[in-house]
Formats: sequence, structure tokens, C-alpha cells
Amino acid sequence: MPVEYKFLTQEQRDHFLEHGWLKIPNAIQKKYVDDFMSNYWIRMDYDEHDPSTWKEEYVKLPRHRDIPVSEFCPDAYKAICDIVGGEERLDPVRNSMHGDQFIVNNGSEYWEKNEYPPQTAKGWHTDNDWYRQFLDSGEIALTIIHLFTDIEPRGGGTYICEDGMKGVCKFFLKHREGLDPPFPPETYAHIKDCKVFTEMTGKAGDTFITHVYLPHAASQNHIRKPRVISNPHVSLSSPFDFSRPAADLSLVEQVVLRALGRPLSPEEYLPTAPRRSYYPRNYTYKAARIEEELERLTAAAEKQGKGKESVDSVYLRGGEELEAFNLRQGLDKPHGPNKFPEGTRNHIFMESKRAVDNPVEPM
Repeated sequence: MPVEYKFLTQEQRDHFLEHGWLKIPNAIQKKYVDDFMSNYWIRMDYDEHDPSTWKEEYVKLPRHRDIPVSEFCPDAYKAICDIVGGEERLDPVRNSMHGDQFIVNNGSEYWEKNEYPPQTAKGWHTDNDWYRQFLDSGEIALTIIHLFTDIEPRGGGTYICEDGMKGVCKFFLKHREGLDPPFPPETYAHIKDCKVFTEMTGKAGDTFITHVYLPHAASQNHIRKPRVISNPHVSLSSPFDFSRPAADLSLVEQVVLRALGRPLSPEEYLPTAPRRSYYPRNYTYKAARIEEELERLTAAAEKQGKGKESVDSVYLRGGEELEAFNLRQGLDKPHGPNKFPEGTRNHIFMESKRAVDNPVEPM
């Protein structure tokens, strides 16, 4: 069915095709920015006015609250629907709500005085911690960057590498057997030779919509103003179809074909091994922080004469709400072959192992 564009201008569509990303200013409704940030310093256990208390330079927090994407950031949602080829192509459950799983970059005294060229940045990657990656995988179609604080240049905004996407697409095309996360370092080895780097800067409430195969990395925060973002994803109900009629190709599919410089036939890219999905491995180190965050939030509420029930967290309410929350995040899935040890609080390097496939599993 031909793609119908209901929101994006031709200029915006062209920008996404050429650069692999699009900025939607003031996308997040202000009430959610304010609400989610209202207990930020309690969750972090830091003194807002004393940087010496900002013990961790880079932190990933768990999610306590979430809102349907169409309500949380209406204009960004409309743009997302256009980019993936229509609302009907979205997974109705997985990643259908966005929340307060903040990623914090506090900077450090060292980075106030030292530079960090993007080519030398560590940790270049494309997001995927929960499924076997094929070129046509639709489990993550878009990586979203929501800004909850203003981000100035050199203030820790995410680096993206626009001319790095071609190498990523070629690598995944070459591996039709699929790759279980984390991916080998050679996936992104070409980035050291790339030239087109952009730092994601903007105002609180802005949203960046980026192609899943657009490599990105943390930059350094040189100005010591806490940078707070979230990094949810957009999931599709079925894999990419690169051999659709031209009019039916979504922008997100067109970007891949453009990066490869040619059309693809199914026999060139369809998987040669079973598709698999796992518990999102990065949630292990986010989950390790839940209990202590709840203790601080509860203590703060009691200080104000309120009860535990006033703390807005799905982990306290439990029941069917928590079950639905876990389903949206894939927390009901079995762990994959590269599970982080329980209690891990930050990302650690692990050599990737592949899950053993049953010869009779469908592909």
C-alpha cells in the first residue's frame, strides 16, 4: 500500500533521507517534562547546587512512569508514523509508551579542561540489546532522543555519525545469519575514518528521531551542566521489507537502500537463521537501582507528610499494571546468551556469545 504522508513536509522527508535524523522542536508536552524532572535530584541522591556530590559521570536510570507516545509527544508521534510508513506498521505493544528512564551525563572536572574529538569517542553503537540483529529487523526501527534539559554545544549532547550508516548497513547485510547483542567491535570500526559528525543539542522538550542504523555515542560534558535525556525506541509489527514496490517503501527502509546504493531482492537479505528475542540486557543495570530510588522517593514523600502511595512508580503499584509495563519493555522475555551479572550497575564489556539454535526452529 503506498505510503501517505500526513505530517512531514517534503523538506523534512528529504532531510531524514539525507541525514538519517530529524529534530522536532517542543515535541514533548511541557507538563511531562516538568513532572518527570520534578523528582530528578531525589532519584540521583545529589545536591543540585553542589557538583562535588555528582558522584557518577554517566548514569542510566530505570523507568518508573510512562505515557502513550501519541500523548507524550504528539508531533513527534505523527512524524514517527510518517517515517515508518503509517501508524498501522507500528507494534501496538512494544515501546508504545515513553517514560522517565533518564540517561544522565554530568561531566567531570577532567573534561572541563580536555577535548574529546568524535572520531576518538568510545562506545560507537547502534541500539539493540534484546534481539538477534538482521538487516531487516523491525524490532527497533527508530532510536528516539528526548531532551529533558537544555543541551548546549559541548554540553554532553549525543554524537551521531551520519556517514557511518553505510558501513553499518553493509555489515548487517553481510551477516544474514544474524548477530546476537552485543555486536563485535568491527561493526563500527569504520567510524574512525568518517567525517560527518553532529552533536545533538537543543532545548528541554525537543525530540530527535534517528534511524536505527545511524551510529551514535556519548560525548563528553565539558560545561558541567547536567544533561538529561531519554532514549526510547520505535518498534514495528513486522520486519522491514526492502523489496516492496517503490511507492510502498517507508522512509526508514529507503534510508537503508540509499546507504547501500542499490535495491535489494529478498534472497539477498532475508535471514538464514531463526529470529530471536531476549530480556533487554541493559535493563539489568537499570533494575539494580530501582530499590534504592524507591527508598529515597518514599522518604522524600514522608518528609512532606505524604504516604508511600503518593510515589508515582509502577514498581510500587504492581499487579496488572506492572505486568503490562513489563510486556511493553520485553521484561517477560528469557535472558539471552550475554546476560550481565545480577547487580551490575553500569555497562561492562563482554565478549559476545551466540545463542544455540534448534535446527527445526522457523526463520
